[in-house]
Amino acid sequence: MRFAESIIVIACCALVRPALAESETGRRELVDYVNLLQGTASSPGKSNGNTLPLVGMPWGMVNWSVQNDTKRGWFFKPNGKCFGFRATHQPSPWIGDYGQFVVMPQSGELRLKIPDRVTDYDTTSAIERPDYLKLLLKDDTITTELTGTERCGIFRFTYHNGNAGRLILESFGESEIKIEGRTVYGISRANSGGVPQKEFASYFVIQFDRDITRSAIVAQEASPDRVGDKPKDVQAYVEFTTVPTEPVIVKVGSSFISWEQAEQNLRAETTGSFDNTHDRVAGVWNANLGKIEITATEDQKRTFYSCLYRAQMFPHRLYELDGAGMPIHFSPYDGKIHEGVLYGDIGIWDGFRTTFPLITILYPEQLNEILQGFVNAATEGDGTLPEWPSPGYRKCMIGQHCAAIFADALVKGHKNYDVDKAYASLRKSAFEPPAKGMLVRDGMADYLKLGYAPSAKHSVSATLDYAYDDWCVSRMAMLLNHHEDAATLLARSQNYRRIWDPTVGFMRDKKTDGTWVEPFDEFAWGGPYVESGPWQASWFVPHDTVGLTRLLGGTRPFAAKLDRLFSLPPTYHLGGYKRVIQEMVGMEAINFGQCNLNNQPSFGIPYLYAAMGLPWKTQYWTRRASAELFNSGTKGFPGDEDNGSMASWYILSSLGFYPFCPGTAEYLVTSPAFTQATIHLAGNKKFVITASANSDKNVYIQKHLLNGHTETKTWISHLDIILGGELRFEMGPDPKTDRLDGGDLPYSASKGRET
Repeated sequence: MRFAESIIVIACCALVRPALAESETGRRELVDYVNLLQGTASSPGKSNGNTLPLVGMPWGMVNWSVQNDTKRGWFFKPNGKCFGFRATHQPSPWIGDYGQFVVMPQSGELRLKIPDRVTDYDTTSAIERPDYLKLLLKDDTITTELTGTERCGIFRFTYHNGNAGRLILESFGESEIKIEGRTVYGISRANSGGVPQKEFASYFVIQFDRDITRSAIVAQEASPDRVGDKPKDVQAYVEFTTVPTEPVIVKVGSSFISWEQAEQNLRAETTGSFDNTHDRVAGVWNANLGKIEITATEDQKRTFYSCLYRAQMFPHRLYELDGAGMPIHFSPYDGKIHEGVLYGDIGIWDGFRTTFPLITILYPEQLNEILQGFVNAATEGDGTLPEWPSPGYRKCMIGQHCAAIFADALVKGHKNYDVDKAYASLRKSAFEPPAKGMLVRDGMADYLKLGYAPSAKHSVSATLDYAYDDWCVSRMAMLLNHHEDAATLLARSQNYRRIWDPTVGFMRDKKTDGTWVEPFDEFAWGGPYVESGPWQASWFVPHDTVGLTRLLGGTRPFAAKLDRLFSLPPTYHLGGYKRVIQEMVGMEAINFGQCNLNNQPSFGIPYLYAAMGLPWKTQYWTRRASAELFNSGTKGFPGDEDNGSMASWYILSSLGFYPFCPGTAEYLVTSPAFTQATIHLAGNKKFVITASANSDKNVYIQKHLLNGHTETKTWISHLDIILGGELRFEMGPDPKTDRLDGGDLPYSASKGRET
């Protein structure tokens, strides 16, 4: 297997100097369009992304963020303040961080406590990009520069006053810090779960370019990041001589294996000067962002490339390279060191819809390595593929949507991972109840017996998810010649019909005896529905839209029901949640009726029109959503961004195609937001999307041509894209309603067409 790390270490486009907003030719580099603060103005009660300003490498093991709040999970606010630079692995504030530690430069009077050491930074001169952070800390007049590699970070501190310099260090959980010569060694065992408590440790090594003249180590009361009954966190500080004209270079290496491995990571990733390392990091980002070039307004470019940055931050690469350059990793599944790759820190329930399909197109080698990492996790764990690894198994969300990402990869021709082991794991989960404590196919015993998950928490959403997951595993079984499995699971994929109640027109909670749970409230959230209610959850049958349409009485009643969904007010009743959750607040704020595009269950709803032959309605809603709900600012997302999933929804929708049903090699076509976009593919191929007469008013497709041939389908294939070519749209102000109505529609299990 070739390791995707090779993608990361080759800087194959123009390099960027830290303080420049433009290159010497006057052309902006793509990293300059990325706003790290996109979506960061969030809180537990109102999400505009719930993101962090992360500096580091695509899919890197560790990221770096400004910290200015002590709230667990929500440790950054875009308020121009700072009390530390945090090494973080956090994929979501709801999941929490692990192995985190903080460094903070200071001079003058020693101020260890957070209220005393917090300082403003100059927001007007700040540079905040994926490859580079530069902040002027006002209280002590210290310029901090930072670049992050795959597993390390380099700081360049300029103490403008020329006073004795100081660096405060803070490690969390069951911590340890020791100082030897010019080096600080630390351990953080802070975690939020998903680790073997005895074996887990995040090791870090901090190397200074000058002698330490004074130092001290102190224990302090545990921080809000601490989980459980742990010993006290540890603080330390070191001091050194400074002059204003000679910046202090501090290199920080991290590892989950040992201090020796952290030092190995430093040698491998930070050889040379700060600028040498930064140039490599900037080159990688420009290359990865340059996979897509768009002709668009400056605002559109800022939004697009900020989203494309977000789409590459998760999952995290959790493996390291030994002295021979071979991958090894600490396994949070069994507490041992193994050869090979490992990935974690992503919610598959979120990412299967958009994050992984986008990676499949743009970074296929990376996709194969991630999938092998998940297979390794199953091998080292209980045999189950992880659904929310952070870093190991976490009980969060429902379904078994690893089935979707593996089926999607296989149907699109990706096999550079252990396909047989992946299938064996998925098959076991599809035919056997899960181990105790795992949420993967929770309630599977009842589902296998009854054909649905009977009345319990999440029961309706679980039934719909399991039916789709069954279909995904059946797709793999068919391609791998397990025909009996394929037939059984394909039949089971129709189980969604068992919870359809035609008297109310929704998917509904059913008791073990087959009777409906009363009373029914079409606006009640929670209970049998996950982060949604009947209006949002009932449409999730992406593998069989034709079958769902028939349940609703045909195309016209189906369309009328969708029209009503968008025209209703964003009403919600507390239902099983018994309280207001941020997804409810988000739906009310965006005001797209009952279409809750601030959360994943509604991602596919606007595309249902195109899936059943009314594409102009999809074009209207996706174009409106792309324009109204996304921007590059601190309130840049309509809800939780969730590991690239919402950013990828925007990228794909704005390009003009969408993976409505992962597990098929098809994408529904919609209205592109740009006049031109070029996707750079493997083998030096290009897929060019052009939209003549495109504008804010001309949002409807009048005609589209693939490689010069007029298309009558509402979809294009994966091969159409990856083989290269041109998709040309002719746009206009009025909907083209004489298009399809039951014609050449995308795959649906009830039609039986294979792709």
